[in-house]
Amino acid sequence: MIESSAWAPTSELIGRDAERQRLDAVLDHLRQGSAALIVRGEPGIGKSAFLHHARERAGDLGARVLATVGSESEAELAFAGLHELLRPISSRMASLPAPRRRALEAAFGLADDLEPDPFKVALAAYQLVCDAADAAPLIVVVDDAHWLDRSSLAVLTFIARRLESEPVALLAAIRDGYAIPLDDARLPVLELRPLDAAAATELLEHHAAELSLHQRDQVLEEAAGNPLALVELARALPDAERLTPAPATMTARLERAFAARLDDLPMATRLVLLAAALDGRASLDEVLACAARRHGAAVTASDVDPAVAIGLVDLVDTELHFRHPLIRSAVQQAASPVQVLAMYGALAEVVADPERRLWHRAMAVVGADDAVADALDDHAQTARRRGAVLVAAGALERAAALTSDRSVKSERLVRAAELAYELGLVEIVRRLLRQANPHDVGDLEAARLAWLHEMVAGDLWFEAGATKTFVTIARRMRDGGDPDMALRSLVPIAHRCWWTRARTRTRQYLVDAADSAGVPDDDPRLLVVTALAHPEVTGTSVLRRVSRLRLHEMTDPVSAMYVGIAAEKAGDFATGARFLARAVEGLREQSRLGMLTQALTHYAWAAMYSDDWLAAASAGAEAARLARDTRQPQFGLTAELVAALATASRTSEADIDSMLARPEQKLLAMKGGPLLAPAHLARGAAALGEGRYEDAFRHLWPVFDEASPAFHRFMRWPALLDLVEAAGRGEHAERVAQVVRELEDVATRSEPPILCAALVCARPLMADDDEAEALFAATLAHDLTAHPFLRSRTLLSFGCWLRRRRRGVDARERLHGAIDLFDALGATPWAERARQELRAAGERIGPRTPAARDELTAQELQIARLAADGLSNREIGERLFLSHRTIGSHLYRIFPKLGITSRAQLGGALANAPREQSSQLTQEKVRRSDDYRGS
Repeated sequence: MIESSAWAPTSELIGRDAERQRLDAVLDHLRQGSAALIVRGEPGIGKSAFLHHARERAGDLGARVLATVGSESEAELAFAGLHELLRPISSRMASLPAPRRRALEAAFGLADDLEPDPFKVALAAYQLVCDAADAAPLIVVVDDAHWLDRSSLAVLTFIARRLESEPVALLAAIRDGYAIPLDDARLPVLELRPLDAAAATELLEHHAAELSLHQRDQVLEEAAGNPLALVELARALPDAERLTPAPATMTARLERAFAARLDDLPMATRLVLLAAALDGRASLDEVLACAARRHGAAVTASDVDPAVAIGLVDLVDTELHFRHPLIRSAVQQAASPVQVLAMYGALAEVVADPERRLWHRAMAVVGADDAVADALDDHAQTARRRGAVLVAAGALERAAALTSDRSVKSERLVRAAELAYELGLVEIVRRLLRQANPHDVGDLEAARLAWLHEMVAGDLWFEAGATKTFVTIARRMRDGGDPDMALRSLVPIAHRCWWTRARTRTRQYLVDAADSAGVPDDDPRLLVVTALAHPEVTGTSVLRRVSRLRLHEMTDPVSAMYVGIAAEKAGDFATGARFLARAVEGLREQSRLGMLTQALTHYAWAAMYSDDWLAAASAGAEAARLARDTRQPQFGLTAELVAALATASRTSEADIDSMLARPEQKLLAMKGGPLLAPAHLARGAAALGEGRYEDAFRHLWPVFDEASPAFHRFMRWPALLDLVEAAGRGEHAERVAQVVRELEDVATRSEPPILCAALVCARPLMADDDEAEALFAATLAHDLTAHPFLRSRTLLSFGCWLRRRRRGVDARERLHGAIDLFDALGATPWAERARQELRAAGERIGPRTPAARDELTAQELQIARLAADGLSNREIGERLFLSHRTIGSHLYRIFPKLGITSRAQLGGALANAPREQSSQLTQEKVRRSDDYRGS
């Protein structure tokens, strides 16, 4: 059963000219690409009428309509709304790639041979919609979206974020006061306000011209411009009687108006309406059968006629449609609790669908019923296999409520909370945990419960003693027989140690706890915990163990991610980038978007200091987009900052301000402290590239200053040369020297490759004149193959030093080497500085001709590279979780930027773009600059 929009047919959108024009503009854009609109407003304001208008226009537009309606009674049914929405195009499922087809079949209960990730279901539904749009434009209509089941809403949100070039219009109606995942897609919103006095009067005259002036004034006052209220209150108004005092809310006024019409209906009719109200998917035959069971006599379709006659329901093709959702709720409120329970019992006996029948059984129970609870537990496992994670959590919560054994009850609540935590639904996790009693479960379950409490308490980053708490929990897990869970439970607190100012003994305490888990010393989880917790001490050991691992033997992408994180935290960014790149590819192939978001963020950081800035910017931008889908805001904000940092050495500070504004604002509101360090590094790097040393020092110093909230112990390593170059001499020299001495000690103990390289390059900048030349020569003799940007900057600094000593020939030699490397890296501001120095040294060369690729965004470059590799639009779309039309639209914009007209020309246009800075081109530049060693 669905609700009808018959209250306000399109011809009666009185007083809505401006709103209707806005909706029509969305629909008229359909042929040019995707469009979307969220229609919001209070009950009865006309949301359904606008959706009805869109459906009426579909024929004129040559479009097909996919529609679904949310219902409170279906909120616990896995993918119920999505199934209804996609039913008209379900025949196209056969053409989907096998993994996505199976995921969608599992979601719809058509197969149970796999457990799909929820994002695989979303990807499959997205592709199905895009494929259908190839045949004809689509208008996707979602009424009462606030009542749609959460699994379907998550899929719709995923689709909404990706609609770009497809001929798809997404329209959804949402009642005021509801916040749903679809809001996160940031779609345009049409707010429907009450009608003005003239429009309200016109509508009332159209529907109730027989009212006296006094009655009309009463209705106009109480309806307050609400179209449905104008019609219904006029209909409910007794002749020559004054309205009773109105309830405070419009919802209550309308429900009262509808309920008043129930009183005079025959009992059989009211029972039919109650059965229909409690099950939005029940057929007419099912509701008649349920009513008959409660009535004790035959009930036929003719018993529905009285409700049809007074405008509560419609009968369409033997289906019963409530004419407004508030009628459904009025019917439920008008029934006594005993009647509701009895009707749920009748539905449990009559309804054929096993999932709905089970929920009716559960709703009919008062007190404990272990048989029903066990059935709900089984259903939760089935829902989990179908990818309906939140439905599984709801089934476990209801099962717990019906469970007599306190231990089993709490264990089910813990499992439900873990499922909700997977989806980032913190408030639901907290509600479930409040119901669970840790004293009623075993040691392992109690440890899981305690871990969840800590993760959602909101104090992980600030709570004193958090490390001891997590270590205690991990040891309980280990002693309970689950060392794998024990190590995984330590990863969040290890991340905190890396980001915050944990004490040395706290860091070592965490390392000791991880070491005691009883796993091999090269276990990726052990490596990542120890590297995050205490890299200054464990770095050498971590890198030695990482060196024993073979990338081609790493089949689990999550393990590859952990190894990559461990390597880059120990200071080997090049090795970290290799493992993380493999993790990204594996997670992408498996469509594991939650872990992919994390892997991309870490890869962006590793690629940044492997000098593959284009890859870093691309990965950061993609991670930020995926973070919204996977509800990982901290990773998203970090990814945005890293993307800006990766851009900083290629552009000006003014250009990166816009990239930093949103994440900085969010993190400042969160009192992000050290999370803001990448923003300081980005601004410092941009200022340094432009030769603004004092500005660069001002931006960079908070990351090095222990008194600053933005201080970050380990981000100092890759940024050290920036600080020394900005202020290694002059008024800040002593402060900088103190930092260098401290980091020299760290390098002596643990030899982080990035820190050792930075220190080698920093020494000549801080040396006296009589030592500087020898130190410059020693630096250039050092193997900086993995760090071409550091080498190019050393060549620039040496060239400047030589020029100031009027050694023009020697200076020009070094400066040419620096320019070659800067140009290869795309470090435009640095290359310009080197050219200025070369002119000052007596030689003038032309500016670097900007590469066409420099005009591309990070995402456009990513798409162009894949297309140059020979991938089709569809293959690129599947790789990046976009539609082939969106890829085509990007390529349409890319070709003019590159000055080409065909796909075959992409390879040549991108020939100068370094895929990785360890590419052949950059390596050749490094080898050329080797000619200048010690000369």
